[in-house]
Amino acid sequence: MTTMHDRENAFEAKFAHDEEFRFLMDARRDKLFAHWAAATAGIAGAAEDALVSDVLGIANGPEHDAGILGHVRGVLAGRGITVAEADMVAALHRCSKQAFAQLSADPPRHSEIV
Repeated sequence: MTTMHDRENAFEAKFAHDEEFRFLMDARRDKLFAHWAAATAGIAGAAEDALVSDVLGIANGPEHDAGILGHVRGVLAGRGITVAEADMVAALHRCSKQAFAQLSADPPRHSEIV
């Protein structure tokens, strides 16, 4: 009986860890993508910080990626810059890989998350 309870606890701990990692990875990806968008648009300083903040403020959910892409598309269009949808999706994908690599190489300690 104890073995089954230990397995259950281990499974729950792994699930919680995986969800926390996924959340952190998505946030890092979104931040990296916002910086990519700022560089593409020639935005720096406080305006870049505002763009990052806006992107990080987009609600998570089923349409999260579409919301980020739409917001960035609007920012770029406002500056007269057109980026193909496929190029934006590719940049988001690259940012996802980069976020995974960064967090895998140097995972945050629990005290840094809270």
